[in-house]
Amino acid sequence: MLAASFWLLTVMACLFAAIFGGREGRWFVGLFLSSVVLTIPAQLAGSWHATQFWLAMVDILLLAGLVWLMLRATCYWPIWAAASQFLTVLTHCVTLLLSNFSDRIYAGLSTVWVIPLLLFTIIGIELDRKARHDRAYAA
Repeated sequence: MLAASFWLLTVMACLFAAIFGGREGRWFVGLFLSSVVLTIPAQLAGSWHATQFWLAMVDILLLAGLVWLMLRATCYWPIWAAASQFLTVLTHCVTLLLSNFSDRIYAGLSTVWVIPLLLFTIIGIELDRKARHDRAYAA
């Protein structure tokens, strides 16, 4: 059920970003879907009992891509997407610092931030579109 919800939200967010997000939205879709594809083998290569280095590398690469997008963007939503991804990367860093970190908490925290990331993308694109519309019709 959780996996189906993730895939549904991913498809909705990526379609919305590609259609209404402009150039930034299309870049986001490419970056995010690339990370999703790379995450599948990365999760299989490690265990949640220790830091998943391959998954951490995928998350760091996505963070770098989102920061790059954020710095080039003319809208605000990439800031929130990058912030969510930053929290995911911090989760991996914590497991390096604390050797007895719970594997269930690690698995939960490293995956939970994708939900706000996708929601921030949808809501942020819509808010940016509304702001552009309001500026265009301001008296």
